[in-house]
Amino acid sequence: MFTKTIEDARKKGINLLQKHEVKSVDFDEKKVFVEDLENAKEKVFDYNELVIATGASPFIPDIEGINSENVYTLTKPYIAKDLKENIDNYKNIAIVGGGFIGVEVAEQLSRYDHLNISLYHSRDQLLNGVYDTKAGIAAKDEIEKLGVNIHFSERLEDVVAEDKTVKKIITSNRQDEVDAIILAIGVRPNTRIFNNGRLKKIKNGAIVIDKYGRTNIENVWSVGDCATVPHKFLKNPHIPLGTSANKIGRQIGINLSRDKDNLFASYESLSSSSVKIGELEFGTTGLTESQAKDLGYYYDIAESEVLNKPSYMHGSHKIDFRIIYEKNSYRILGARVFGKNDALMRLHPFTTAIHAGLTTKDLTYYDYAYSPPFSLSWDAINIASSVAK
Repeated sequence: MFTKTIEDARKKGINLLQKHEVKSVDFDEKKVFVEDLENAKEKVFDYNELVIATGASPFIPDIEGINSENVYTLTKPYIAKDLKENIDNYKNIAIVGGGFIGVEVAEQLSRYDHLNISLYHSRDQLLNGVYDTKAGIAAKDEIEKLGVNIHFSERLEDVVAEDKTVKKIITSNRQDEVDAIILAIGVRPNTRIFNNGRLKKIKNGAIVIDKYGRTNIENVWSVGDCATVPHKFLKNPHIPLGTSANKIGRQIGINLSRDKDNLFASYESLSSSSVKIGELEFGTTGLTESQAKDLGYYYDIAESEVLNKPSYMHGSHKIDFRIIYEKNSYRILGARVFGKNDALMRLHPFTTAIHAGLTTKDLTYYDYAYSPPFSLSWDAINIASSVAK
């Protein structure tokens, strides 16, 4: 969960102030106003450069009783620890949300034999918006194999709570008794303290940054789930992923040590993401079909199922490919894969291809290493790319 400890930071000379809450920032005077929560004192810090990395908070609907003790969001380690310590006391668990977190939590909780797990999703497909229908069906089938009950087109409307404990969940068409609820219905950027109109934001409150990590205010930078990300195709998207946060954070660190006319801008998001459900691995990179359509691309789709290695080899299985490419140029715009062990590794060449502006014709003949324990003589990437007409 953590790559650096508090001690690691302090050993590097970072003055890390815990239990200090920023109340406001004066961008003109370059001052940060802070409350020392332990000592109930106000402090003021001057800055030359300011990096806003306040992250995001889980979305919690405005429903009476939703803050009960048996309602979890799983966005902090101590919350997961609390759930784990109480898991033996629960039988019926409701998970609200069929995105990455909801699906991953459902998969992990399915390992507890005594639990009856129900997942409620407001849409008619898991991982919608990121994955296509075929991948969504595969995700549904795989998670149902684990014993998870899925209820589609069910939006959380209310809960019944007694003594700070939720007893029943009420959705669009159902009322079910529960012992605990896990909310996984998205996040909101923690940028409310910057509501004076000075910082440029998008509709959900994420701070807009340029390719260097700079905001619209001089000497102010932002990174992580509170900010947008530079993207190869999309304008100012909010994509709360750890990969973007890490790479842009490093980039800003480099730029803070450079002259303003020599800034570094190497990161460009492709919305690349992955998830594991049961025995299946899912991965996607670049544009989805709906995004390609909205951006006006003249595109086509190449779909195929290709063996990862010869059928006579142990561990042979099919990988499902979906490639989105420009019709005239064959330039690759996006790709999706799913399958069993190591299927995700077949996605990475497509990410490289999109960054480099390569085509399906390029990938058809690229020389990937061959040996029967690992691949076909024409790798699955070659074959999936050759399907594009």
